[in-house]
Amino acid sequence: MLCGVDLGFSQADFFRSNASATAYVLGLESVQVLAGALCLGLIYPWGERVPHWVPCLGGREIPRILPLVVGGIGNALLYYINATLVIRFGAVWLGLAEGQTPADGMNHWQVAVLVAAYVPMLLLWAPALTVGLVGYGRRRAPH
Repeated sequence: MLCGVDLGFSQADFFRSNASATAYVLGLESVQVLAGALCLGLIYPWGERVPHWVPCLGGREIPRILPLVVGGIGNALLYYINATLVIRFGAVWLGLAEGQTPADGMNHWQVAVLVAAYVPMLLLWAPALTVGLVGYGRRRAPH
């Protein structure tokens, strides 16, 4: 969208022409990528001990509670955001409410790509993160 590729998003020009909106989108994308990468720490060894190449912190053990609390808060927010999106956009698509959706201005193929990209996130990400957090907590529990 920001690179000028027309994906059908009806407000893409607004985000391209407004510097603060562009910064917002880039910041949001950066946070999403960082959060996704940190989720990998629940299953890889660097989620238990800071890698040695990290300055000042390398080799230190990560307190068990830190990823569980931060991940738990993020997971709760993810469930809330997903539920809100499904309810709000679902109501508009079913004609029960007025409003905008990401699919406004898109053709059928663009909507299919939108659905293929976001449905797995809406249906699978929060439950998968829950499973990852439970597994991490059990694996790191004192014996």
